[in-house]
Amino acid sequence: MADEAIWTTREIIGLVVSTGILSGLTSTTVDFLRGRANRKRSRIYLCMRLAAALESYAISCAELLDASDAHYGQTKVPLQLTPPDPPTYPDDVDWHSVDPKVAYRAMTFLTECEAQAVNSRYAIHFEGNPFGGEEAVKVTGKKAHELANVLRGIAGLQPPDFGTMLQPLFK
Repeated sequence: MADEAIWTTREIIGLVVSTGILSGLTSTTVDFLRGRANRKRSRIYLCMRLAAALESYAISCAELLDASDAHYGQTKVPLQLTPPDPPTYPDDVDWHSVDPKVAYRAMTFLTECEAQAVNSRYAIHFEGNPFGGEEAVKVTGKKAHELANVLRGIAGLQPPDFGTMLQPLFK
């Protein structure tokens, strides 16, 4: 009876190996799930931060258009506009956490802002078109607002209620 309770070397090695394999699989699965959760949190945080920066830029564009309309209404002289400085993205952005197409759109937005500013300065100074900057401000403001909506959608966030604040962008 005592002989039946004794484990053989083969059984002991089998138990050790199967325990090691099970432990490794469990550890790998936990690490995978933890990494996935961290990437999701990082993506949501990134989208939230970028959306806030882009919304601020869109509001600045809308304010410029409102000021331009008010100035023209009072003086009948157009206000020479150029788009505001592009939004500043945080330095610690993990672009790998979002879809590459969305990341590309967000990164190239800064270049588009600069291109629109160049076009508006050209229209004002070389073409003599005092209203050339208004379209650039409107275009960049709309794009910023649209991109912020995309980023908020990725993060599952509700859009803030700006009321009529952004209305000048869509006239």
